Amino acid sequence: QLSVSRRSSILTRMRRKKEPSFDDEEKQSLTGRLPKYEFLTESDKERGSLKAGHRWWHAVFILSLVSFLACIITLWAPYPIGARMPSSEVAKTPWSNGCIGVETCICPRETICADDLLSMIFLTIARASAWFDYPLYMLLFLSKCSNLNNFLQTTAARVWINFSDSHKVHSLFGCIVAIETTSHSFFHLLRWARRSNDIQLLWTTKTGITGLIAFSLTPMIALPMAVPFLKKRMKFEWRKALHYLAIAWAAALMCHAPQRIFWLIGMPLFVYAADYIVGCLFKCHLVESAHFQRLGDSSCLIEFENPAGFGKQNSAYVYLMLPWISKTQFHAFTVFPAQKPNHSSICIHKCGDWTGELMKQISIPAHKPAFVVGPFLSPFSSPAMDSEFLVAVASGIGVTPAISLIKQYSCTSRRLNLVWICRDAGLVEHFLENVEFSSDGYSLIYYTGKRSIILPEKKLPSNVFLFNGRPNLERTISGIIHSIVSGEGLPEELSKKVVTNTPVDMRAKLLVEKALSLYTVDQLFDYTLKASNFYNESQEPLTNEINYQGVLSTMRHLLANDCNVDSITKIFEQVDVDGNCRLNRVEFEDFVHLMLEGNSNEEIQTVKRGLAKMSTVRDMFQSNKQMKSASKDDFGIKQHLHSGDGKFSAKNWSMLYCGGSAPVLSQLKDYKNKFGINLSVEKFDW
Repeated sequence: QLSVSRRSSILTRMRRKKEPSFDDEEKQSLTGRLPKYEFLTESDKERGSLKAGHRWWHAVFILSLVSFLACIITLWAPYPIGARMPSSEVAKTPWSNGCIGVETCICPRETICADDLLSMIFLTIARASAWFDYPLYMLLFLSKCSNLNNFLQTTAARVWINFSDSHKVHSLFGCIVAIETTSHSFFHLLRWARRSNDIQLLWTTKTGITGLIAFSLTPMIALPMAVPFLKKRMKFEWRKALHYLAIAWAAALMCHAPQRIFWLIGMPLFVYAADYIVGCLFKCHLVESAHFQRLGDSSCLIEFENPAGFGKQNSAYVYLMLPWISKTQFHAFTVFPAQKPNHSSICIHKCGDWTGELMKQISIPAHKPAFVVGPFLSPFSSPAMDSEFLVAVASGIGVTPAISLIKQYSCTSRRLNLVWICRDAGLVEHFLENVEFSSDGYSLIYYTGKRSIILPEKKLPSNVFLFNGRPNLERTISGIIHSIVSGEGLPEELSKKVVTNTPVDMRAKLLVEKALSLYTVDQLFDYTLKASNFYNESQEPLTNEINYQGVLSTMRHLLANDCNVDSITKIFEQVDVDGNCRLNRVEFEDFVHLMLEGNSNEEIQTVKRGLAKMSTVRDMFQSNKQMKSASKDDFGIKQHLHSGDGKFSAKNWSMLYCGGSAPVLSQLKDYKNKFGINLSVEKFDW
């Protein structure tokens, strides 16, 4: 055993916090690896763009403006160019006695007769709002032609229009059409109410009846999908069923006005119907034996062999129908490649009645049939393909698109960094065990759950970090960019220096160091205490002390095949000063520190420098670190992102987010506004 003074000296030296230091040779080699900053002002000749402008749909409003102006001309221009006629001509019609208070008025037919100035103003507002919406009517249906959009996204047209993110356009245009449909109906009713007996046109003419039908259906179609209060309180299947009333709404509009609107609405509706039929016949695949397995209390993994004609599924989503739960419900989920060749996986989180029933029926692993429709390209496809440097941020089950991208771009020059915030321990454990994370990008996992994570038996790469708590996203993303741009702490160098070049006899010490980056000493002590009680033969449970069997169990779990029982026993005896084969909290901390001790030869010092660099990098991503101020650029990345047209300029970076966390999305939008990095969101919050 060590003397008390000798042992105290060792522990004091081990506890002393030192700043990472590098000798001259290390500094020179590190300097040689740092990039020269001249490239920041050079043009990137190889840079191409497959990413459409994120506001390409603004061009649609130009067409709407043209339609709006055409409406004004056809109403107010003199006849025959427009509909404005002299009072004498209007008096000849059976539905008016002439203009009132004006020399000319608009009265081409009974349903749009406005023979005084106020009625003409009301008519102009009503008609102009409808004409403005004509291009939007068409896009409402074309944006939901999934198969057509999926095909167009593979053509050169994608550089102008992002067909993979058409749902955002559909939602925006739907809200505008709902508002202006209400405006159109209101001003027509107001105008009819001012003229005697015209209100009866509402139920005596085809225009009035079809307009009443469309006006009545509009709130049932739009409000459940657009109003958060209703979205939270109505089941998805009810909201979706009401949304399909849009077909009846479109049919009513086709009969509402003259021949013009029949084709403006009819053609997109026909294309939508044809696209739907094509999907049912050629995109709907029966998977006879899909494997279902629960990953915890709130998540489930589905794995299946790709059916014939399924095609590639990188950065894609599918619609899933489980006939043993509901024969009518199709739900959208991200699909990603499984470990088995020619197999795909879907990960589902419990968040509603349908997913709740799924979790209830999959109490044990089982094989069941499923219908899969797709795959369709996700909103991630364009920015991921266009950007050389990617930061994929995910919350919960939203990690699946990032996993798909990691598999897709693992053999390319793109750097994909993952920031994953998750509270589901089973989900984290599954992906740690089964995913090969990118070696040239950081994988930062912020676990926010209560249960302790069980680490996989395989050794995690040095560029994969697991933290407890939520991240400061600005600091985390800035740290990633700083590490890659400056060359200080490149993820692939961490892996090479600390793992590949490490002697076998040093791996145990490195694994203990890795464990301390994942858990605190208190957490390791609590884990060891539970193991000690499992092996405790006495009737009284251990509360403040741990035994040898518990320590050995913990070390075997942490070190796996690198566990040296003789070395562990020797160190245990060194710290067990009273010889009762038990350690208290302080003695256990001494044990852990002694596990990190080694000979002072050059080889070990090299490893320690690698660990110091890992510690420095890890410090940048700590969840408890805060930015100095909201406007402060702690890592000075603006000089890299906005210095000319260089390789690391902001346009070559993209942030991707998938998940349902509003605070996370808000932080990412703030980061986008502050640093100018593009943000793409995949969110199936329908």
